[in-house]
Amino acid sequence: MLNFDIFKQKSPKQRFLLILGLIMFVFYLVIGLTCIFWAELPLNIGRPYKIGIGIFLIIYAFVRLLSLGRRD
Repeated sequence: MLNFDIFKQKSPKQRFLLILGLIMFVFYLVIGLTCIFWAELPLNIGRPYKIGIGIFLIIYAFVRLLSLGRRD
């Protein structure tokens, strides 16, 4: 079930942490997609490892988003 407490009025500190959490979600998501789809990524590792790192970062981004929604 969805927690709609995230939309209630928050203190400035809570609002800042919410915005920072959303920015970090987007950051990890973009870095994960970059690892997967950018062919000339300047990392000296094989393509399967880049895909693995990208998938890990995308999953981590969504875990952070879910934990952000569960905070008080």
